[in-house]
Amino acid sequence: MRLRYRRRRDQLVAALADRAPQVRATGIAAGLHAVLELPPGTEQSVLRAARRQDLALEGLHRFHDPTAPPATRDALVVAYGTPPDHSFAGALDALLRALPPGE
Repeated sequence: MRLRYRRRRDQLVAALADRAPQVRATGIAAGLHAVLELPPGTEQSVLRAARRQDLALEGLHRFHDPTAPPATRDALVVAYGTPPDHSFAGALDALLRALPPGE
């Protein structure tokens, strides 16, 4: 399973570099989630676009502690371990369509 999820993360990172270079995946390479750093001011529009693509994503703002200083970065939390194997490529393509256009 670890190798399967590592491959998915590698696919995500490669697809971002190729089709959305303005978005960067952060976090450790192990696990089932990645944080995608977005251009400033785009988190809400990307979440709306993701919903139109039938993707269930969370904005990083949802995980912000309300007692802490305001969050200053826009990002998504992407669970790349969630889609079944047969639909991962389609989910990744839908995610890329929801991201802001490159510069």
